[in-house]
Amino acid sequence: MITKNNLKKTAIVGTLCFTVAFSNVSSVNLVSASTINTESTVTANNTSESSSLYLIHTTVDGKELYGFIDGTGAVVVKPIYTWARNFSSGVAVVNQNDKYLVINTKGEVLYTTTNYLNDFHNGLASFTDNTTYKSGYINPQGKVVLKAVYNYTGNFGKDNTAIVSKSGKYYRINKQGKILKTYSLTNKNYYYNITDDGYAIYTNPKTYLSGVVDLNGKTILKANYGEVTYLGNGLFGVKKKLAADEGYLVSIKPSALFNKSGKQLTSFKYYDLSVYNNNYASYTDSKYTYLIDTTGNIVSSFPKQEGRGTLTVQGDVVQADIDNTLSYLKLDGTVIWKNPTTTTLSSGVIVDSLKFKPNKYVTVYYPQLSGLSDATVQKQVNDKLVSLFTDNAKKVTDKDGLTIDDSFSVDQIKDLLIVSKTGYDYYFGAAHGTPFRLYYFIDAKTGVFYEFKDLFLKDSSYIKTLNNIVSKEIKKQIKDGTGYYFDSNGSYVTGNQFFYLNADTLTLYFDSTSIAPYAAGFPEFKVPFSSIDSLINKDGAFWKSFHE
Repeated sequence: MITKNNLKKTAIVGTLCFTVAFSNVSSVNLVSASTINTESTVTANNTSESSSLYLIHTTVDGKELYGFIDGTGAVVVKPIYTWARNFSSGVAVVNQNDKYLVINTKGEVLYTTTNYLNDFHNGLASFTDNTTYKSGYINPQGKVVLKAVYNYTGNFGKDNTAIVSKSGKYYRINKQGKILKTYSLTNKNYYYNITDDGYAIYTNPKTYLSGVVDLNGKTILKANYGEVTYLGNGLFGVKKKLAADEGYLVSIKPSALFNKSGKQLTSFKYYDLSVYNNNYASYTDSKYTYLIDTTGNIVSSFPKQEGRGTLTVQGDVVQADIDNTLSYLKLDGTVIWKNPTTTTLSSGVIVDSLKFKPNKYVTVYYPQLSGLSDATVQKQVNDKLVSLFTDNAKKVTDKDGLTIDDSFSVDQIKDLLIVSKTGYDYYFGAAHGTPFRLYYFIDAKTGVFYEFKDLFLKDSSYIKTLNNIVSKEIKKQIKDGTGYYFDSNGSYVTGNQFFYLNADTLTLYFDSTSIAPYAAGFPEFKVPFSSIDSLINKDGAFWKSFHE
């Protein structure tokens, strides 16, 4: 993989990160943009404070990072942040090294804090004190404007007021903290989701059905629905009540539009309905994503986007996050910036990213290579890659209740191509999905897909030796309290061991939940090749492919 020591030049190109390094190593990564739409809040007037900068998400040096481009697609703020939110009030909240930073449109840091920080709206952002867990408001320079004394803090709207709660009651305040209105909503037997427009979405704890009241407790929608989402503009996305044994499917059911009077405006036909931003929202069907207006009608002047995702209007620009791929378009459909699907490794090998989508819940991106020295070898490699990435996905149907999001990266060390397949499978209603990653090691000259055993001398005790190394490290971590592992008989490494490598180090890793809890991810153990030198088959084709 690329490291800072051998990195020569990196050009950021969205979901593909084209990394040009020294001649013996090159890399391209396809990463998910599914998290581009970070925590957004519907404001009182439901109009975003538009910015000329737009959020991108990419991979640099193997890390998922965020940055910003301008309206021409040029990178203005380099992707160096762990995550970021869109610009608002001329600033953006980003995260780096577990700290919240406020940056301006030049990328200059105005303020840093370890307290949780929300977006800025009309010049103020709410924050949560790490010690008291109470919330208050700051300005972009980090000055506390309103002390952290509130249990809940909404966003300040264009009228310069916000909704807050304190001591079990809800209030509307101005920027000086003066109470302008006291609401009567105090019912603690329900779970409330307060909106900046003064509505409370609640769930009946007995029936688990949802409804809406205003902050004075007046009923807008009785708790008879499977799910209610406030969309802004006085509109709600509402889903039907499901049978008790089907409740877990509510997330994939269609919504209808209801207004603030509780009147149903449309039929239940909008899948993946997004919130309104600048008076537009989006929804999907089995094949496309559409932009709609506040009446629920499709905006015919904006072209439908093939695939499943969201369309977010930011001023006169539309952010299209479709099938984990990001692009920006004008309202007439003109493309401003789009994730490229092709890049070239420093070796001259060209990597194309192709999409396989048998149904709306399955998205698989897989690599196809060109520029290999032998056309027959090239076809052989590509055919196998297609099979490895798509065969299992072909068997999945809508009725399986399974979402699949798979992507890839390609590294090259001399003649060794390293293709990584990563993914996340999620069954509807499950507590969490199942992540996975696999590596394929391909000889660019011969097309051979190498296996773990090909690294080692035949009949050597490499499995036993590596198992001892892993077992010793696990015992050390348990003793030090730095790791937790399931009870085992001490057998970890197998002949089908998961691994990856660079020129100097072999890294053994284990599947999620196989030897440790889910939260541990993929436990890894690094083994320098120098420490197992006597076991390696240095005359073998695998070793020679990335050392000669």
